[in-house]
Amino acid sequence: MPDTIKVHISDTVADTLFIPLYMRCLETRRTDRIIEDPDACRIVDAVDYDFSKYDQATRSQVGTCIRVRFFDDVTRRFLDANAEPVVIQLGCGLDSRAARVGGTKGVFYNVDLPEVMELRDELLPPDERNVSISQSMFDTSWMAPIRERHPEGRFLVLAEGVFMYFTEERMRPLIQNLARVFAPGEMAFDVCSSFGCKLSSRHDTVKKTNARFLWGLDDNALLQQWAPNLTLRQVEYYMNKEKHRWDFTSRLMSFVPTFARAFRMLHYQTAPAQA
Repeated sequence: MPDTIKVHISDTVADTLFIPLYMRCLETRRTDRIIEDPDACRIVDAVDYDFSKYDQATRSQVGTCIRVRFFDDVTRRFLDANAEPVVIQLGCGLDSRAARVGGTKGVFYNVDLPEVMELRDELLPPDERNVSISQSMFDTSWMAPIRERHPEGRFLVLAEGVFMYFTEERMRPLIQNLARVFAPGEMAFDVCSSFGCKLSSRHDTVKKTNARFLWGLDDNALLQQWAPNLTLRQVEYYMNKEKHRWDFTSRLMSFVPTFARAFRMLHYQTAPAQA
């Protein structure tokens, strides 16, 4: 493939970025698509990567696109509702949310590991609306400069398909710092239950990678104990959406609460932290 870009991603979690990328592309090529992302198809065609291992991942395709639509809708509402909106995408991978949601309002800060951002900047060049931060989200030194750059800003922190790959011990201080620094604003991310965490070795795409789910969240209220300035605003379950697109086995599992609630999307309001 002489005309394609070579991929050099060594981090096992970072490598999972190609899953949602390919799922968005496959969905875009359907006539009954849930979302439309021409950038995803352009990038899939441009990189030298074996996407064929994910060709039969119908559940991931539906789930990923339900999740993309949820995060896109949260972002659109946030941009419309705020005078100085700032969107921070953690583990951004090769997502082109700013282009999908349209308009010119708001600044997007895209945060990911240096090896990911090197590839991203080649395929999705940064500009004044899309700022690249080549840094681990756990290295919190990137937070204060953004806060200082937008003293009157309202912040939306997004983490799509990211948090479940890390342990609770790493996630707790990160969420606490995000809630403290980027307030007032909102925070949205997806999680799995402890039961869902155990399913990663059977997951139709994750099982084909060297990554596994490590953090299972069973109680949404736990995060409000970690960061009291968080208030749960919205919970959405994948299995409740686009039921006609799930396969027969998935539809059967949707009647079993343990399965139906194993994966969900959370949306929190972030109030200014108390001094």
